[in-house]
Amino acid sequence: MTNNNVPNDDVGEPDDMPVKPPKIFDFADWPFEIPDIFKRKELSYNYNYDLATSKSLMIIRMIFKWRGSLWEAVYKELIVWICAYTLVSLIYRFALTGTQKDLFERFGEYCDARMGYLPLNFVLGFFCNIIIRRWLKLYTSLGNIDNIALFVSAYVRGKDDRARQIRRNIIRYSFNSSSPKTLIFRYCVLSQCLVFRDIHVGVRRRFPTLEAIAQAGIMLPHELEKFNDIKSRYQKYWVSFNWALELLNVAKSEKSIDGDNARNAIAQEICKFRSALTTVSMYDWVPIPLMYPQLVNMAVHTYFFLCVFTRQFFISADAHNKTEVDLYIPFMTIIEFIFYMGWLKVAMELLNPFGEDADDFDCNLLIDRNLAIGLTSVDDAYDQLPEVKPDVFVGRSVKPLDSDDTRSLKYHFGSAAQMEEISYLKKEENKMIAAGKKPNKLKLWMKSMKRKRFETSATTSYSVSFPTP
Repeated sequence: MTNNNVPNDDVGEPDDMPVKPPKIFDFADWPFEIPDIFKRKELSYNYNYDLATSKSLMIIRMIFKWRGSLWEAVYKELIVWICAYTLVSLIYRFALTGTQKDLFERFGEYCDARMGYLPLNFVLGFFCNIIIRRWLKLYTSLGNIDNIALFVSAYVRGKDDRARQIRRNIIRYSFNSSSPKTLIFRYCVLSQCLVFRDIHVGVRRRFPTLEAIAQAGIMLPHELEKFNDIKSRYQKYWVSFNWALELLNVAKSEKSIDGDNARNAIAQEICKFRSALTTVSMYDWVPIPLMYPQLVNMAVHTYFFLCVFTRQFFISADAHNKTEVDLYIPFMTIIEFIFYMGWLKVAMELLNPFGEDADDFDCNLLIDRNLAIGLTSVDDAYDQLPEVKPDVFVGRSVKPLDSDDTRSLKYHFGSAAQMEEISYLKKEENKMIAAGKKPNKLKLWMKSMKRKRFETSATTSYSVSFPTP
C-alpha cells in the first residue's frame, strides 16, 4: 500500500544508502544577539521535602529561604520605596517652613482618609484567582506522551524492523532507525516541539530554525523537505499529527494493528494530546486583556506611592493628625508593602509561565523526557513481559508487609463503623444500670479495647513466609 501523505524512506534511495545527515546549524550564524535576560535562571527552591513535616523549625527554614522567595521578588521595589519615603521624610522635617508643613500635613490627612477608594484587596484577589486558574489549565495541557506510548506499544505488534519503525515514528517522527514502528511517537513529539518553539522562549532559543530541529534528530532531512513543501499561511502544527494518523492506517493495512478498535484507541490518545497542545497555543494567542494587568499594577503602585506621603510621622504641635509616637521607620507600612507587592509578584510570575524565570515551565526538559520515555517504551521495553509466577500471597489473606517503624498503630475502618461500638457500649451501660450498678466508664472502655484486640488478632493471626530461592 502506497501512501503519499507519509514520508517514505524507500522512495528514490536504495536501502543500503546511509541517511544523509541534516545540515549542521551553528548558533554563531544566528543573526540576532540573544539578550542576557533569556539566559536560564537557576531553579528555585523546592520545599516539598522540607515540608514533609509541619514542625515549626521546618516552616521557619522555609520562610527564610532566599532563592525563589518572596524576599527575592520584592526587595528591589522595597529599597526604592524606603529611599523615597526617607527622602520625603527628610524634606518634611528639615526643609519645609511652618506653613508648608501645615499644607503637607493637610494633604497627607486628606489622602489617608480616602485610601479606601482603591479596592486593592478586591482587584488583587480577583486577578490572582483568574491567573491561577489559567496557570493550572496550561499546566495540565502541556502534554505527556505516556498514554500514546503505552497504547502504541500494546497495539502495534511485531518485532520486525517495519513494525518497530512505525511504533517509533508515531512517538517522535524518527531517529536514524531503519524500522518503521517508532514513527507515530516521534511525529507527536515533533508537533509538541513546533508548538513550544513558538510560545516558549527557552525552546525558541534551543530551536531557532527548523534546521535546528532536524539537527537534533526530531525531524529527518527528507521529512523537513516534505514539511516545507506544504504551503500554508498558518502554522503547520497539524502536519506531523496527520502523518501519525496516516501511519495508523498503514500499520493496520500491514497487519501490525489488529482491527479498528486498537487503531481507534491509539487515535483517540493522539487526539487528546493534540487538543492539549491546541489549548496551550490558544492561550498564548489570546492572552488576558492588557488593561487588566495594567489596572492591577497601577492600583498597587499608586497605593504605595500615596503611602509615601500619607504614612509619614507628622510631628507639628498643631497638626490635626499628629503622630503619637515618632518611630521614624514605618514598620507597619513596610509589612503591608511586602504582603501586597508579593501578592502582585506571584500573579505576574504565573501570568506567562512560558518564559525563562526560575519557576516557569521547563518545556525543553518535557520534550526530552517525552522523546526518551516514548522511544524506550515502544522499542526497548516492547514485549518485555516478566515471567508469570505465583506470588507469596497464594492461598492466604493479604497482610501488609511493613516494619515496626512503618506499621500503622491503628487502621481506619470508616467513621460509620463506630456505630456498632457505640451500640455495644450503650448496651453494656444499660446492663449495669439494670443490675443496680453505677456505670464505670473506665471499665467499659477497657472491655471495649479487649474486644477490639480479640477481633483484630482473630483476623491477622498468621505470618507470611517467603519462598526460599
